Amino acid sequence: QEKPDEDQFISEVLENTDVIPLLFSIIETDKGKIKFYCNKVIQIISERQPQLIYPNFNEVANLIHASNSFIKWGTIITLSNLIAVDEDNRFAAIYEEYLDLIDSESMITAATVVGNVWKIIKKNPTCENDIIQRMLRITENIYLNKGEPSPECNNVLIGHAIDCFDKYFEMSNNKEQIKDFIAAQIDNPRSQVSNKAKVFLKKHESAL
Repeated sequence: QEKPDEDQFISEVLENTDVIPLLFSIIETDKGKIKFYCNKVIQIISERQPQLIYPNFNEVANLIHASNSFIKWGTIITLSNLIAVDEDNRFAAIYEEYLDLIDSESMITAATVVGNVWKIIKKNPTCENDIIQRMLRITENIYLNKGEPSPECNNVLIGHAIDCFDKYFEMSNNKEQIKDFIAAQIDNPRSQVSNKAKVFLKKHESAL
């Protein structure tokens, strides 16, 4: 009838993991708002103990097709958390579909992917070259706001990309490409992005 305390419920789920498949069932069948609560619980557990959600990888992957954006966004994050324990390389089956979301017309969908792809690169460094090329396209992609192309959405995405690069830059094999991309944002009309670019270049000056 009402949502239980989040922390308490998560603790109970961690003690009784048989509940986890039920959470997925609720997400698939619930017509109200409780599915969002269940999705958030799964996402948080995937951050804390991804190995507990990993057996349900296929159920998570299926939710990337969800028509509801909130479920889709939570799923994008959950999948990125599961990569750390993906010893069976299950993510490979949805790699293209997942990364293609960077080109989605939805800025939030694209931003959610961009904000989490560093986890893929840290787990599988050989993917970086491909991911970098997809990331660099965000300056030219068309993202919609209220059905209209929005250059400001591109700027928001660029800010997320800078945050992403910052999380793994020291191990990158594409430092020059990243540096050139970020240096070009010093005069970005969105002040938050311009400031992020300056801070990044200063922070990583010794590695450039």
